[in-house]
Amino acid sequence: MDHSTSPNVASPSPASTSSLIRAPLVPEPLLRQHTCFIVGDTRFRAAARLRQSVWREAELGLPAGLHRPGGNRNLPPIVLGSALQPTDAARGLNFISPVVHAFVRRTLVLREEGALVHYDRLHRNLLSSEALTYNLFAPLALNLDLATAVFRQLLPDFVDRVTAIRFETSPGRHDPRYLDDGTAFDAAVAVITPEGERATIFIEVKYGEGCTGAAATHRPRYDEASREAALHHNPDSPALRSTLLEQFWRLHLLAQLAVRHGVTPRAHLLALAPRLNRRVSAATSIYATQLIDRAGTSPAITGFSALTLEAFVSALAQAGGGAEAGYLWHRYLNLRPVLDLVLAEPPTPDRDPPPAGAPLALLPPRSSATPAGEAVPPTVITSSDKVGPAARQQRRPAAPATAPSSGVAEVRPVRRSKGKAPVSSPRTKARSSAPRHPTQEVR
Repeated sequence: MDHSTSPNVASPSPASTSSLIRAPLVPEPLLRQHTCFIVGDTRFRAAARLRQSVWREAELGLPAGLHRPGGNRNLPPIVLGSALQPTDAARGLNFISPVVHAFVRRTLVLREEGALVHYDRLHRNLLSSEALTYNLFAPLALNLDLATAVFRQLLPDFVDRVTAIRFETSPGRHDPRYLDDGTAFDAAVAVITPEGERATIFIEVKYGEGCTGAAATHRPRYDEASREAALHHNPDSPALRSTLLEQFWRLHLLAQLAVRHGVTPRAHLLALAPRLNRRVSAATSIYATQLIDRAGTSPAITGFSALTLEAFVSALAQAGGGAEAGYLWHRYLNLRPVLDLVLAEPPTPDRDPPPAGAPLALLPPRSSATPAGEAVPPTVITSSDKVGPAARQQRRPAAPATAPSSGVAEVRPVRRSKGKAPVSSPRTKARSSAPRHPTQEVR
């Protein structure tokens, strides 16, 4: 790794990566000071956005770029700390090294037919999980021995050797035998199993995303594929079709269909996200409970794993990729500089603290049948409204609700909108700065 502007940072240590138990809660004035305030950002996403802004300024010494709110060309652009200027983006400064930047350019020129690549987001958006995907796996694609050493640690029962890595790939984007909707994987790792069989690890990478927003437009093909795949306890479960889980559901079905149609003899779906992105962690945990055979013990069944980015970075460091691991940890996972900035702010006891962000699962009101000390199982709020493109790239999160200070949500009576399924709205007693309407996600 020889990026002329990359910091020389040490490999991550277990103590430094595990010291924070949650993302720092960043006050709005501090976000505005660093031109990082975006309405609708989750707690983790706001902290990650500020981290990218500080990294850009402190490590690269670069000015902030411009962003058009909601991608609307009719609105004037605003300065955004988590964006690069076009000239800096063209130099490949969103990537781990010039070698990886050259690899990205070649990959884009040779990308699959129908692959949707957000060029501006990939190159200018420092918060982009698309750029993160290349920073994670391009060094491995260029060094398959290193890739083998990493994936043997991550999935020892599934990987003996890595033979190739592909990006933004699908076995059949608009093929009616698959999902016929453009769904694709961030990456696919071709491997040889310990039994000597060919197999594929399909990968979904999350960074600041919160598994919120409108779900993909529902298609009858999803229901057919879900029943055919026989991966879930209840293939018709509304939870699988919820905003929280539906992308993992679609990707898992697509991986299983790849096995069924002979694209690969075996497959495993792997989700990667930061440990402190608790929304994604909750989503993958809930999705795993829907599966009959999560491990994929039968060769005919596609397994599912959710690992932290910290686990990947640790495996990379132990495999010999210390410089790459140091870059990834320092840039994406080390939120200590954000915490330091927050703690350096003068205390303002006369000002209300910022909202702490809402959990994915809202606890129902405590009833007389529930003892005060007894845990209440979470109730997942789901919606059958299916709006927006089905392609995996089209994900628009709604603005998060804010949890009440008591930790218990008061639920309004169910309301109905014309043409939509009933949706229950949580009412909070604590003041919240969350917007009343969904907002466009800034990636």
